[in-house]
Amino acid sequence: MIEDVGQYCRDIEAHLTRVNGGHLVRIVGPGFALVREWYQDGIPLSVVLRGVEEKAARHDGGASRRPLRIEFCEGDVRRVFDGWRRAIGLTVTSVPDADAGAETVDAADERRRPSLPKHLDRAIERLSRANGRLDWPETLRDVASRLLGELATLRAEAPHSRGAARQGVLDKLTALDADLLDAVRAAATPEARRQAAEEAEQELEVFRARLPPGQWERSMSASVGRLLRDQMGLPTLEL
Repeated sequence: MIEDVGQYCRDIEAHLTRVNGGHLVRIVGPGFALVREWYQDGIPLSVVLRGVEEKAARHDGGASRRPLRIEFCEGDVRRVFDGWRRAIGLTVTSVPDADAGAETVDAADERRRPSLPKHLDRAIERLSRANGRLDWPETLRDVASRLLGELATLRAEAPHSRGAARQGVLDKLTALDADLLDAVRAAATPEARRQAAEEAEQELEVFRARLPPGQWERSMSASVGRLLRDQMGLPTLEL
């Protein structure tokens, strides 16, 4: 965990500039108050950056031509944070709707759930772009190619999936995400794994006392896998 909220904010501001195509949007006033709240809540920097990227992907695909501001990223950051907490073994009581600020998603109301087709579109686009990297081992490219085929099949099913059918697609995405993480761990260099382990330990330290007994190693493994995936520019497949 970064000890200085100022550095935390500067890192987020630099990332926001990158996703805005180099357009600098200062984080001041209400934006800084929001970032300080994330910092005080212990939200890891890598989680915030992933949330900003997810909001930016929808922002770029929408009608807005204005640069994305950090204030509009709250729902995505909180949703990614909740997913991260579940992965490391911390209890989560609600998941914010990424398109509706920090409002709680009603599990019985599919209209308020994140869009499955849009999620698959973004996952396919990001995985396709990453799969063009020439520095990947052949085994990882093979897995990515297989996953792209399976995601395309799920994308065709997604618009008609409701209730149990939708849950079936979500379960399949969870399984595919595990396959991707296994491939990422196998392909990562020793140096990449070392760096990810160091960063994961820093992220988790603030939550260590809240983890159930025996959970630390599992939490470290989940965090390292997520960080390695982010290093390679790969998407999160599960929703």
